[in-house]
Amino acid sequence: MTRVLIALAGVMLLAITALAAVWLAGQLLAGLGAFVVGASTVLWKLLWFLVMATVLGGLVFL
Repeated sequence: MTRVLIALAGVMLLAITALAAVWLAGQLLAGLGAFVVGASTVLWKLLWFLVMATVLGGLVFL
């Protein structure tokens, strides 16, 4: 009976560890996704600024 209880405790510990690993991977991927979205937003605004500066600079030059 003791072996059965130790085996069940081992299985429970393994399941809890696996769930914690999956949760941690999810947190890391969510953080990476937020970083990618933020970086793409900043780069898009930079591109928009450069296009507008070029157009307005060209108009002023003429």
